[in-house]
Amino acid sequence: MKKALIVLFAYFSIFSCSNSNDDITEVVTPPVVENKINLTSNYNDTTETVSLKWTLTGDNNYIYYKILRSDSQNGMQSEIGNSNPNQFMFTSTVPFGPYLEYQIIGIKANGEEIQSNIIKIERPEIKMLNLKTFDAQFDKNSGKLYLLDTNGKITLYDVNTGSVTHQVSTNATLGYSDLGIYNGNVELYVPRNDGWVDIYDGNDLTLKDQISFGMPLISTIYHNGKLYGSPNSNSSSSSNVIKSIDRTTKALVSQSSNYYYTGRMKKAVVGNSLQLYTITQNISPVDMNLYTFDLNGNYISHQSDSYHGDHPLNYRIFEAFPDGRIITASSGSVYNSQMIYQNDLPSGNSKLSSFDFDSNSIIAGSGNKTIEFYNINSYTKTKTINTKKYPYKVFNYNNKVVCISSVTQLNLQYYDYSDVIPESILIEIFDK
Repeated sequence: MKKALIVLFAYFSIFSCSNSNDDITEVVTPPVVENKINLTSNYNDTTETVSLKWTLTGDNNYIYYKILRSDSQNGMQSEIGNSNPNQFMFTSTVPFGPYLEYQIIGIKANGEEIQSNIIKIERPEIKMLNLKTFDAQFDKNSGKLYLLDTNGKITLYDVNTGSVTHQVSTNATLGYSDLGIYNGNVELYVPRNDGWVDIYDGNDLTLKDQISFGMPLISTIYHNGKLYGSPNSNSSSSSNVIKSIDRTTKALVSQSSNYYYTGRMKKAVVGNSLQLYTITQNISPVDMNLYTFDLNGNYISHQSDSYHGDHPLNYRIFEAFPDGRIITASSGSVYNSQMIYQNDLPSGNSKLSSFDFDSNSIIAGSGNKTIEFYNINSYTKTKTINTKKYPYKVFNYNNKVVCISSVTQLNLQYYDYSDVIPESILIEIFDK
């Protein structure tokens, strides 16, 4: 009997414990939701804008958001704007460049910063060159483009491959250059302010030779085995001459009479003479002059224009037609071969930056991000090409136009009293 009672007690004890466990409620801790900012974007290539949108997870307790941008992978970020805690969208103009990153940072009341993911915008078709290009020469036979920088750098760019192939630093102040063919080879002639002309191989920029003119040079021209050098128009009066020097012997052939108006030169072959037109710089009024040499480099005559600044003249925007006419300035002002003013191109409110020619047209870069075509004889406009950026130099290339464009807008003028030089450039190529 005693043993039975013990067993019965044990049974009720087990049953009692089982019921007690069934009454216990398990406490479940909710998962912690991480504070996150999820960023998405929509890039519009036509308007060159990006729309940023973001969503939140976590406590969403932000007092404002910072919008950051970088122009290189993991590069230095700059703040381009901010938004209030209830604003989850931001639209921004996209700077012109091959690579950009955007990020949002949420700022909490305690100063904590929550970073979003990074959005990338990649445009490999944009090939910017960080060059302050003041002068350019183009070999229309090979597609090679020679770019001269204000810091004394010379860059060779192959238009056909879209790449820089060679580059040299001269450690000199350079003037306006010229291309020529000597002994069957293309050469680049680069004047310097210390009186020398450096001669570079057109294929790889190897320095082949140097010729001294004995005066500070702003411009050089090559023709028929002779180099012509012109000083800055504000040089001392004893140096205000144009000299011709033989490329082979380096001997002086002749020089002009001592006139006070030299400057940047452009050439035209008219009949049996070489006509060298100059436009002055850094003096007022701006003046144009004509120096005539025979084809062997012998000086013949000088003539000054009769206007002395009455019509637009700009040595930075300056080309000679094949027949000896001159076109200059942002107005597209045309003069005949004797420097008699003819008319301006019908460009309206557009300011023109550069000129080249084909058999039918004047090809003109415009500050309105266009390339304009004008009939070479009647001067009427015939065609417009839209560009991505601001044309600085244009070159005719078979059935195409090669355009050196400035990333930023240019301050184009009728008369040049300021530096109109791009901070950086890109090369654009268009079908005619």
